[in-house]
Amino acid sequence: MSDFATNSLYDNAPLTVPKRGFISSHLANIWEEGLICGNGTIGANALTRPLSERILFTHERLFLPMGAPVMPPDQSARLFEIRRLMQRGLYQQATELQFDLSGQSGFMYPDFFVPAFDLVIRSSNEGELRGFRRSVNFETGEAVVCWTDDRGCFDRRLFVSRADGVAVLEITGPKAGSLECWLSLEPREPIDQLNPDDDIAKRSDQMFKEHVADVRSTATDSSLTYYNRYLKAYPGSIHALEGYARVITTGGETEAGANGELTVKGADRILIFVDLKPIYDADKSEIRNMESALAKLPADYSELLQRHARIHGELFNRMRLDLGGGADHQRTVEELLSESTYEKPNFALIEKEFDAGRYNILSSTGELPPNLQGVWGGTYVPDWASDYTHNGNVPSAIASILMGNMSELMLAYTNYIESLVPWMEINAKHLFGARGIVLPSRTSTHGFNNALAPNFAGGFWVAGAGWAAHFFYDYYLYTGDRMFLKDHALPFMEKAVMFFEDYLYEGPDGKWIFSPTQSPENTPGNSNSQGTFNATMDVAVAKELLRNTIAASMELGCNQTEIPRWQRMLDKMPDYMVDERGVIKEWLTPLLKNNDSHRHSSQLYPLFYGMPDEIRRSPELLAAFRKSIEYKLDNYWRNNQRGFMSFGLVQLGQAAASLGEGELAYRCLTQLINRYWLNNLASMHNHRSLFNMDISGGMPAVIIQMLVASEPGKLQLLPALPADWHTGSIEGVLCRGRIEVRRLYWTPRSIECELRSHDAQKVLLEIPSEIFEITAHNSAAMITPSESPKQSWLTLPAEHVVSIHITSELNS
Repeated sequence: MSDFATNSLYDNAPLTVPKRGFISSHLANIWEEGLICGNGTIGANALTRPLSERILFTHERLFLPMGAPVMPPDQSARLFEIRRLMQRGLYQQATELQFDLSGQSGFMYPDFFVPAFDLVIRSSNEGELRGFRRSVNFETGEAVVCWTDDRGCFDRRLFVSRADGVAVLEITGPKAGSLECWLSLEPREPIDQLNPDDDIAKRSDQMFKEHVADVRSTATDSSLTYYNRYLKAYPGSIHALEGYARVITTGGETEAGANGELTVKGADRILIFVDLKPIYDADKSEIRNMESALAKLPADYSELLQRHARIHGELFNRMRLDLGGGADHQRTVEELLSESTYEKPNFALIEKEFDAGRYNILSSTGELPPNLQGVWGGTYVPDWASDYTHNGNVPSAIASILMGNMSELMLAYTNYIESLVPWMEINAKHLFGARGIVLPSRTSTHGFNNALAPNFAGGFWVAGAGWAAHFFYDYYLYTGDRMFLKDHALPFMEKAVMFFEDYLYEGPDGKWIFSPTQSPENTPGNSNSQGTFNATMDVAVAKELLRNTIAASMELGCNQTEIPRWQRMLDKMPDYMVDERGVIKEWLTPLLKNNDSHRHSSQLYPLFYGMPDEIRRSPELLAAFRKSIEYKLDNYWRNNQRGFMSFGLVQLGQAAASLGEGELAYRCLTQLINRYWLNNLASMHNHRSLFNMDISGGMPAVIIQMLVASEPGKLQLLPALPADWHTGSIEGVLCRGRIEVRRLYWTPRSIECELRSHDAQKVLLEIPSEIFEITAHNSAAMITPSESPKQSWLTLPAEHVVSIHITSELNS
C-alpha cells in the first residue's frame, strides 16, 4: 500500500492524547504539515508517512552562502539631495536616487535559510495500513507516529535533545523481528511526490543545482553519513555540510549498500542518533568528532528523553492557560479546526495553540532567535529567504518570550543583534552620514542594508535599531539583570540614540524632521512611493528609545551630561496627529495621507507594548488609536480571503489590549485562532498556508496582554478581558518589575491571584471594574486604598507568595 492512497488512515484507533500537546489523524501531504521538534540548534520535521518517511533536518546556522556580502557604497554626501526631493514632494525620485546610488541591480535578500538533508526511511507492510495517528507532546518535545497493519502496531518516536545536542529516533514494531526498513541520508527532496509539477519545487531544485555540489551519502552496518559542498562560499560563510547518524539495532541484521543505503531486516527495535555540522573550514571534517560523541550516548531512548525533557519541560511548563477547553482536548486537531468558528472559537483549540506557539518558539530558539521559519525548512527557495525580518516579523516571534516566562531565550536575540553592530554602523555612516547604528529590515549572515529597490524604500527605514533596543531594555525590566543593563542594553541603546542625534534636523516649527523614512512597506494614499518623511513609527520608536535610555542611565548613575540633551530632543519630537476621519495618522504631516487598507499597522507602535502617558492622558488620542484598529479590522481584515501576513493581526491585538479594548483584541484573536494554524499546530503566514513562526510568538503575547499587563510599579489584571471568557486561569506570567503572576483565576464576580515578587516593593494593582473588596492572605503583604475605585496599592515582600482575593463585577 502506498502512503499516498489516502491522507487519513484514522480508523477509530485508540488515542493517547498528551496532557499538553495534540493528536492528529492525517499524515503530511507537504513538508509544512510535518511534526516539528527541535532544540533551537537542530530542527527535525517528520512527514509521518508510514512506508516512505522523510525526516527533514535543519540547523539554525544553515544559511546558504550566495556570494560575499555587498557593502552599501558611501552615498552620504548625496543625502541633502534626497532630502530636497522629499521637501519638494518628489518622493519616488528620492527613492530611486537612493537605489541608483546603491549600485545594486535590484532588491537583494541575505543568504537563504535552507534545509540540510533528509533521513529517509523506507518500510514494508503486510496488508492494509490502518489506525494511523500522530502526536506531539509539548512538555517533552517528543513527536510520535503510529500505524497498524496485519502484523500489529508500529511506532516511530522522535525528539531533538537539549541535553545531548542530537536528534534521537526510536522505531518499534508489534513483536520481535518485525522491523524491516531501508535507511539513508539524502539531499532534501525538492520535487514532492504528491505534486511533481509544483513551481516552487522546480525552483528549489534549480537553486540546489546552482549552489550545492559534491553530494555524498555513505553507509556502514551501523552508521550513515552525509556531505555536500557549497559553490558560492565566501570568507566567514559555511563551506560545507556534514551529517552523521549512528544506527543501533536490537536483533536482526544490517547490511550497508554501495548507494549509501543501510538495510535493516528482522530487528526488534531500531535507535538512531543524528547530528549535523555546518563546516566553516573545508579542510576540517567533523565526522570523526560526531562519531565519537554519538558513540558515548547510552542506547536507551527513555533515558535520553528524560534528560532532554527535564530541560525543555522546565521551560515550557512555567506557563499554563485554561479557558475551559475540558474534554475537547481529547479530540484531534482536525476536528477542533473544523468546528471552531469566529462566533464561537473552540476553547481547547485556543489553549492548544497557545501551548503550540510557546513550544514552537522554545524549540526554535538556540544560539540564534527564530527566523521566519523558526528552525525548520523544506525548500531551497523559502519565502523572503526565511531570514530575520525586523520590520515586524521578528518582533512578533519574540513578543511573548519575556512575559511568557522564558526570559533566558531573549539572550539569543540580543546576542544576535549585537553581532550585527559592525554592519549596522556602516549602514548609518554610508546611507546617512551618521554615527550610531541602523538595523535593516532583513538580515541573516550579515547586517548590510541591501533591502531596497526602486519600489521598496527599505533603505530609508530607520526604526530598526530603536525597536531592537526596546527588547534589550525590556529584558532588564523583566529580569532586573543590572549587569546586562550595564554591559549590553545601555551601550546598544546609546548607539541607537547616537544615530538619531545625527540624523534628525529641525523644521520651521522647531520640531524634528525625520527624513527620509519608510513606514514599513506602506505607501501613502496620495503618493506612489514608500519613500516618505515623519513616519509615526519612527517618531514613536525614537521617543521610547530616548525615555528608556534616560531611565537606564539614571538607574546606573551615568550619562549625566547627556541626559539634558536627550530630554531636549524629546521636547522637540513631532506630536501624534489625527486625520479628518478620526484615526491616527501614519505620517505626521498634513502632506501625506493614510493608507489604512494595509497589512502593517506600524503607526500603532506606541501601543504594542503598553500605554505611554502622553496617550493615556489624551482622550482624543485614545479614541483615534481605537478607531484606527476598528478601521483596519473592518476595511482590511474583514474580507481578506488570502489572509496575507498574520502578524498584522498580532500588531492590532497588542494595541487593542493596551487600550483595554477586550472585544477588539478578541476580534483579532478569533482570526488568528481559526485561520493560521495547520493540523500539526505549526503557524502560518497566510490563511492555512506558508509556514511561518511569527504568530507562534505573537498570538500568545496578545492573549497574555489581554489578561495581564505590567510596567514598573504597576500591575493590571484582566485589562482586556473579552465577554466570552467568563471564567478561566493563567499561570506563570512574568511581569516588569520582577514579579511573577503564579496564578490568576477569574469568575464573573471574583479574582484570585498569586503573586511572587523578587524584590520588596510597592505596586499599584488595577482591575477593569470597581474593587468591592480586596484581601491578601499573607501577613507580610499590605493593601492600602487608592484614589481610583479600580485600584489598590499593594506592598509585596521579597520572595514570598502572596494570595490576593478580589470581589468585583467583571464584564459589567
